Amino acid sequence: MTTENSVYLRLENPEARSSKKDILSTEISLLNIIKSIKNYKELREEEFVLRAQIYKLIKEMNLTIRKTRSSFPFIKLPEKQKIEEIKVKERKKIERKEDSDLEFQLREIQERLRQMGS
Repeated sequence: MTTENSVYLRLENPEARSSKKDILSTEISLLNIIKSIKNYKELREEEFVLRAQIYKLIKEMNLTIRKTRSSFPFIKLPEKQKIEEIKVKERKKIERKEDSDLEFQLREIQERLRQMGS
């Protein structure tokens, strides 16, 4: 019995070659999608960590603001109507002062005129 070594040679037709190219390009696309998904997951985890830090800082800031406000003296502001009344009173005081200044100046001028006439 003789053993023959047979060598089979397979020639690919253009359709088979095209199919293999399509399969390889699909694998490349899938690998790129997997890579993008992993990157997205990493970014989401980083975002979660950053959001947690921001919320913590906001809580600390609110606590600091409350402590600061509690250390200030409490001042009760008058109502709007009372504020208007106060403004009117101040205006009247200023007007009286101006009137009295005018009267004073008139008296001085009259006094000078008397002294000149004498």
